[in-house]
Amino acid sequence: MIRYTGASVSGRINAPIEAIWELVSDVERHPQIAGSGEVQAVTIRGGRPLTAGAVFESQQFMRGIHYVTANRVVIWDPPYRFAWRVGLPSAPGIAQIWMFHLQPEANGVRVTNGVALIYALPTFFPFSLLRKKIAQGYASSMTPTLDNLARMVNAPPPADVREVTEPPAELTALLPPLIVPGATMIAAAIAAVAGALAIRRRLQR
Repeated sequence: MIRYTGASVSGRINAPIEAIWELVSDVERHPQIAGSGEVQAVTIRGGRPLTAGAVFESQQFMRGIHYVTANRVVIWDPPYRFAWRVGLPSAPGIAQIWMFHLQPEANGVRVTNGVALIYALPTFFPFSLLRKKIAQGYASSMTPTLDNLARMVNAPPPADVREVTEPPAELTALLPPLIVPGATMIAAAIAAVAGALAIRRRLQR
């Protein structure tokens, strides 16, 4: 079987959901929130309020390289879910999908930060090891994001932190279905390996 790759990290933050939503939905504050440290500045095209279909551009800096992404909002469900699909300035929203999902829990809110990549890999060995390595690489940048959110709402560090090395189903549902008949399995596997190796080189730089 071939599946999309991705990951999510969730934790309980003891703060009102409105306070956390105010932060995650304000994309201009994502440079202070993003645990990867890659987001430098964000602007909304047209200066209009965010809603489904809106586009915001992000100045990124990764391993000495500056670049710009154009991100299209694909889920807007205040104060619970916000997801955006990354793309290029000339082609917004064509690549991976990121999200924040807020769910009231006990005395706080379970905050989930997740990503679904457009790369698909077979789920059997040895590809399963590569899928997990890629997922763990992304998860390592999301854990500090939760820490930043807790600090910014003056809450203790996130509790009951959970890491999942699979993309959130609500995000993969927004990607094209992976239908791979037996006759094309080998070709699909080769393409998947090529894409995965490219990601692996990115993570190892």
